[in-house]
Amino acid sequence: MQSCVLVGVQGSEPVLRFHPTRLSLARRSHSPEPPSPTYPALAWHDISFREVIGQGNFGQVARATITCGGRKFDAAVKMLKDFASEDDHRDFVGELEVLCKIGCHVNIINLIGACEHRGYLYLAIEYARHGNLLEFLRKSRVLDTDPAFAKQNGTACTLSSQQLLHFAADVACGMQYLSEKQVDLRPFLCCVIVWGYSGGTPYCGMTCAELYEKLPQGYRMETPHNCDEEVYELMKQCWRDRPHERPTFSQACLSLRRMLEVRKAYVNTALFENFTYAGIDCSAEEA
Repeated sequence: MQSCVLVGVQGSEPVLRFHPTRLSLARRSHSPEPPSPTYPALAWHDISFREVIGQGNFGQVARATITCGGRKFDAAVKMLKDFASEDDHRDFVGELEVLCKIGCHVNIINLIGACEHRGYLYLAIEYARHGNLLEFLRKSRVLDTDPAFAKQNGTACTLSSQQLLHFAADVACGMQYLSEKQVDLRPFLCCVIVWGYSGGTPYCGMTCAELYEKLPQGYRMETPHNCDEEVYELMKQCWRDRPHERPTFSQACLSLRRMLEVRKAYVNTALFENFTYAGIDCSAEEA
């Protein structure tokens, strides 16, 4: 795998220019160019595309097999559609720049490399074979997916308490790494822990108007019926009104790692009488 340089050019050049060893992006700003990040270059013939696993208005993601260094492995390859605009191309190259800046970490989806073919950029990242965490948590609701198995084994979840706690700690540690890399985490509020109600919708059944009225009054979601008070206390700390009073991702990660060392069942996954899962409001999630 060859290392290439992603560089910017000035003036009225095309949005993207491809060369054997570099990718050039025409920038609109005349401000000084930052250092050009390097990225691993993939050869087109080393990428074997399989099925499409996701798509949006201007791009799509395909599962692919990549051959590199004598070994083969799965990857998710992102690409733009034929009718993508110049701004879409700019944003896509910007995404590659961000991934180059971030580097690698065990708790994030990492960049594998990028490839140019016939004027289009293809971006390969690690393939998550179990999908995203939210869908994975919801699939673990075995009382919904396989009631007979749930009753036979006396469990409401295919995941153990330790596994669920590991997920929370891994997310916090991954976000800690991104914050240290100075990645813009405002969409994640930078001090909020992973959603922990088995994939439920936050404040399910409440309207935005109701939340707007009740949250300033101190209203918060109740303790999950199968959740230890220590975990819920960490959740409440993350929901404090003043951002500076909330734990950082580093502090949340440390707290969760300490809980893991205790090896206590902080989440009760046993099936008990009148058990119900946290609600899911699909209409609210699509809004």
